[in-house]
Amino acid sequence: MKLSNVLYESVKEIWQSYLQHPFVKGLGDGTLPEDAFRFYMLQDYLYLLEYSKVFALGVVKSKEEKLMRRFAKMVHNTLDGEMNIHKTYMKRLGISEQEIQNAKQSLANRSYTSYMLEVAYNGDVLDVLVSILACAWSYQMIGAHHKQLPNALKHPLYGEWVWAYSSEQYQKDTEQLIALTDELAEGISLKRIEQLKEVFVNCSRYEYAFWDMSYQKEL
Repeated sequence: MKLSNVLYESVKEIWQSYLQHPFVKGLGDGTLPEDAFRFYMLQDYLYLLEYSKVFALGVVKSKEEKLMRRFAKMVHNTLDGEMNIHKTYMKRLGISEQEIQNAKQSLANRSYTSYMLEVAYNGDVLDVLVSILACAWSYQMIGAHHKQLPNALKHPLYGEWVWAYSSEQYQKDTEQLIALTDELAEGISLKRIEQLKEVFVNCSRYEYAFWDMSYQKEL
């Protein structure tokens, strides 16, 4: 069985719980309070800055040029792709550059990103990939789910978010991330699989905490 299948089986119940969370549900049915989304946008912007550093550690940990380039592309896709969604939204929400500069990571946000960076610093390229995979993959899952909901893509505020994370490009990027994880995991020991499962489960739990933090607007 591929590592990605093992990882998914270990968290599928956690991921299904995302779809029942009021923040995630509200993105799909349009009932999410705008102030909660505004709070989330700022916190997710700060999160993505740290997330990019985890990808950058993949460059540092790589021993081959080809793999270095793949991680470098992931940094680019985050900073110059996914970040653009946030910057566009922040303008629409009236979030000033000064507010962005003065924003502080919430406790849940800092705990999550610190955990990912710790795993990446102390591990290898596979640890780097697994530490970020729960975020990328679960967002793709949520986007695909919400895309099927009536009028989700047409919502004047949240439709763009649903479109971004259900787009063919985002799906392709996520599939490439999963494929690379499986490629690098070929032949690893059962002990190593258990270590990676622990990281994946922990990051999936942090994802739920992030949704909860955003809904509660809790610093």
